[in-house]
Amino acid sequence: MSIELGQFTDESHPLLSPLAAALRVDDILPRIRYSPLDGIDVTNLSNGERHVLLDLMQERLFEPTTATLELTTRLFRMIRRGYLSRDPRQLSVRKETMALARCGGKQLSELPSFDTYAQCIRVSGETGTGKSYEIKNALRQLPQCIVHPENKAAGWSHLVQLVWLYVPMSHDGTLGGLLLNILCAIDEAIGTSYSTQPSLIRLSNEKLAVHVGIILRIHAVGVLVIDELQQRNFSGMAHGGLAALFFLRLLNFGIPIVLMGNPYGLGALDRYSQDVRRTSSAGSFDFEPIGLDEFDWYKCIAPGVWRYYVLPKPMTFSDERGEILFKYSGGFRDYACRICHSAQRLALDLNECALTVEHLQQAYEGADFSPKDRDLIEGFANQDPMRLLDFEDVRCEHYARKWGLVPTREKDVSPEPAAEHYGSKLRQPAEPESEPRNPAGQAKSPHAREQAIAKQIATKRAKADKKRAAVKTECSDDDLRNDGLKKFLINGFDAFRDVA
Repeated sequence: MSIELGQFTDESHPLLSPLAAALRVDDILPRIRYSPLDGIDVTNLSNGERHVLLDLMQERLFEPTTATLELTTRLFRMIRRGYLSRDPRQLSVRKETMALARCGGKQLSELPSFDTYAQCIRVSGETGTGKSYEIKNALRQLPQCIVHPENKAAGWSHLVQLVWLYVPMSHDGTLGGLLLNILCAIDEAIGTSYSTQPSLIRLSNEKLAVHVGIILRIHAVGVLVIDELQQRNFSGMAHGGLAALFFLRLLNFGIPIVLMGNPYGLGALDRYSQDVRRTSSAGSFDFEPIGLDEFDWYKCIAPGVWRYYVLPKPMTFSDERGEILFKYSGGFRDYACRICHSAQRLALDLNECALTVEHLQQAYEGADFSPKDRDLIEGFANQDPMRLLDFEDVRCEHYARKWGLVPTREKDVSPEPAAEHYGSKLRQPAEPESEPRNPAGQAKSPHAREQAIAKQIATKRAKADKKRAAVKTECSDDDLRNDGLKKFLINGFDAFRDVA
């Protein structure tokens, strides 16, 4: 069997050839890293100029991590693969596009199904962990639109190619709101007026969804990024189910997608195995606050944040592994930039030339951080899930298990042979005794369930502390459970010195 490798290269592909250099991944880390301080000597700047540079920090500073490398590489390869399968020089591709264009006015359920699906990436995580920042910085490496002249081989006289489109989920979670957001984003990117055309905006949501899919296909969209999929705007059965169907249809149209949001919001896509398989076909990423001992923290984020320094004299403290920065940020990229920014701004306002730990503490206790911000930071910095209970979008139970505060659930390994169950109905798993329920007998929400588990942890700790205190009062001073262990170790050290 012979393979024509020419169809898998970028040089002659009309949609890929303008992107060949931008989609390279072998040099992505130096390309994607950016700091407004690059090439600037801060020693002779005025205070006003220093404030301007600090204001640019949270918006523009980007320090890549190992997650950056993997996510950006997968994103660029997904875009390239999507274009390879939509080569407009291929007759079958042009026929498919024309068949789709003739579906205007139909509903989603009436559309033909094509043989192939585009790929999709899922990116979930708590707020402030940098998931949106990672994707946006990757997309900045690519042009958003490319204007093509006549190309007879591709079958067009003129084409405006949309390389990427970044759209937030509608605030109310409706499909109609999302479709309008997509049309508005297209208009802003290439100067069209789809969002105001009466022939479109008067359609029902399902018919409009078909037209939006046609528009995305005609403009050869390389990737559609849908952000802000939250529990309150997407996880509902009605809204989430209809939007999930729309996502699957877009993938069948050949449009690669990135879905981003909170784990509870994206959980609406976990109800059906087909949704799980299709929406994670190019990878599934879970962003969490970075741990103190993780490479991405002490080698990437912490050094990068501390390098963004605008005061005339060096800092009065050293933080080689990022312990101090972690204390005031909890491993959140956003909070790390905020504490560095606000502390330096405070020092400038006080006419001081060097940053001190006292500046960090004052900034942390000031207006830049609310009490809830500090609860979130200290909950992760101290691995205390009790501080996270008030946040319905934080996976308290998940982190309690990760930090070893709750036993990990063990899978049922029944010794009974499978033959004993053959021909009988599958057993329904017994409901765990610890599963919290409300008075009406219905299962509680994830947040309520985590609150109940956290209270169990607190009660267990309190009982253990009380028991230890009672035992300690009954022990003599020489007992190892009291001060006897301390005396034993001190005597051991003295004996070691005598021998030495």
